[in-house]
Amino acid sequence: MVTIGAMCTPLLLLVAAPSASATMAPVSLPIDEAAHPDTTMEWWYFTGHLQGTDVFGKKHEYGFEVTHIRLDALATEPVAAAYNGHLAISDITRGTFTQNMSMVGLQPDVVPSGGGFNNTVGTTHMDGKNGVNHLFAGFSDLSYSSINLTLTQSTPTALHGDAGVIPYGPFGESAYYSQTNLKVKGTLWDHGVLVNVTGIAWQDHQWGDFAPGTGGWDWFAIQLSNNTQYMLYFIKDENEQIVETVGTLVKADGSTVKLNPTQVSETPLGTWTSPHTGYTYDSKWTVTVPGGTLTITPKLLDQELSISGLSNGSYWEGASSVTGTINGQAVTGQSYVELTPTYTMFQRGFVFDLIKDALGL
Repeated sequence: MVTIGAMCTPLLLLVAAPSASATMAPVSLPIDEAAHPDTTMEWWYFTGHLQGTDVFGKKHEYGFEVTHIRLDALATEPVAAAYNGHLAISDITRGTFTQNMSMVGLQPDVVPSGGGFNNTVGTTHMDGKNGVNHLFAGFSDLSYSSINLTLTQSTPTALHGDAGVIPYGPFGESAYYSQTNLKVKGTLWDHGVLVNVTGIAWQDHQWGDFAPGTGGWDWFAIQLSNNTQYMLYFIKDENEQIVETVGTLVKADGSTVKLNPTQVSETPLGTWTSPHTGYTYDSKWTVTVPGGTLTITPKLLDQELSISGLSNGSYWEGASSVTGTINGQAVTGQSYVELTPTYTMFQRGFVFDLIKDALGL
């Protein structure tokens, strides 16, 4: 693998092919857990909430993100794809956020026989099939030197939209499924101290032949105390106006309900301005779903993934808490929220040229 500097999700979105397919095929599992060489871009996202006790008896709370992003950067090199890895730890106990967005490289796809995925990018590894997943990751500065998690989904995987295909605003459409109720067990080395952790996590897998366009999105993964989950996706155009709303209710038994977009909304309750990039993000939200209203509050304000000196390409991905009422019953819960600013996405750009230069093509 050739490592070629520091990039991030929206920057990699700049290099996908410039046309979209007319219709995505319905999702079929476990085959579609693997990489899709016939599409221009896809990503596997794991986010979650961990609690643990270290060897000295001290309690800890964390949020985490491990992400792999794949794209066909070189049409002349079908055996190689560009892979980007993101790693973040929200240490709620310490009140700190540690992130790494610096892993970009060309490498062959690993497509396990019969489906599933098996990806290694820099210091991050993920593999999984049929609801059993493993994550291994760590930071080179040894702050969180080793994260070793097993994540297991006991209920069916949730297919969003129509058989796993959703409208994607200015970008066309996307295949998309989630494992929304992953039970987590493992270990985390926190500044040299071993912490045994358990918790709950969420996996998103999304891919497509996306159309070039300018836009962004707000995304909510909500896991409630009544054993239900909500996926809410607000996709925006170049004017930051919501043009598509996609929502899924996942019931306790794993069955899903496609939500009517007219019955789903978000209302920002505040803002936060990043000291790293100067970008102002919405911060704290009320969301409405059929039968209820939820308030989502970041556990830390600063959970922005960014590159020093590069504001264009940052995004906010943060562990949050949830309170509210559903069908007359009080609920609590946890959420991960992603805020992607408005960018020109899914077009060939300077990352493509950087990859070519690095390989001497």
